[in-house]
Amino acid sequence: MNLNTIVNKSNGHDSHLLDAAGITLEEGDTSRKSLLFNLQSSLDPERLVKIFFRHLNRLLPCQGLRYRNLAEGIELQQGEEGVNRADYTLTLGEEDLGEVRFSRRKPFSHEELRQMEVLLASLVLPMRNAIHYRTALEAASIDPLTGLQNRRSLVDNLKREMSRARREPQPLAMMVIDIDSFKRINDEISHLAGDQVLTQIAGLLARAVRRSDMVFRFAGDEFVLLLPNMDREGTKILSSRIRKLLRNTHCTYGDHHISVSLSIGAAILDEKMGADEFFVSAKQSALLHFFDRRVPG
Repeated sequence: MNLNTIVNKSNGHDSHLLDAAGITLEEGDTSRKSLLFNLQSSLDPERLVKIFFRHLNRLLPCQGLRYRNLAEGIELQQGEEGVNRADYTLTLGEEDLGEVRFSRRKPFSHEELRQMEVLLASLVLPMRNAIHYRTALEAASIDPLTGLQNRRSLVDNLKREMSRARREPQPLAMMVIDIDSFKRINDEISHLAGDQVLTQIAGLLARAVRRSDMVFRFAGDEFVLLLPNMDREGTKILSSRIRKLLRNTHCTYGDHHISVSLSIGAAILDEKMGADEFFVSAKQSALLHFFDRRVPG
């Protein structure tokens, strides 16, 4: 196995290539053995960075550590960034695993950089495994048609948000949204037309919500919005926003101009509600929040 870590230092040192595969554990190297053991305990990138930073500071002082992987949308910081930096780009074969920056007020010596490089080689494989695991989890929680989070993701997020709402405390709202007469679209036009409508409504809902809100495709033509720190008045405002966007949305498939209407229900979490009761309350309230907008072709 060829494990290459490209090293770039803004600390007055020349760039060079570190062949991490050539670094072996020497007898009595208990420090690195301990690090390797601890890094195997997690598949969470943030946890790995914390473990690595804590272990690093046992051996040499380092004011800050930043891990960044723009392709995966990961940026993690430990400590505070100093003026003297050592930057490393991590790769395994042709796979880019992100960048690590060490920093502190005092310049790093050649011996300290060598120690960091040896330790950093221990991070590469655990970080690759963590990124692959994270990608697999995200793929499992995303609806492939609409790109929204799916029912499995709703279950996980709902549990967390209910706990947070009661701990802080803060209001938590849920909306359940159905596309009316969706079966008619599938039967009278085609299932591909139905898919087109689902995709357009998913995009509409994603545009309507705040950055902190979560949108899920629950099942079929049913969507769920999880809305942290939103009260009943907030759900009315959001419902109006959805209605306005729907009014300006033209659902088409080929030569067909498809009329679309939505049933929207909302509920606010109370202390006695479980997750199922919360969902049922929002679902049933759709009878009271029926919005019908025929979209002209």
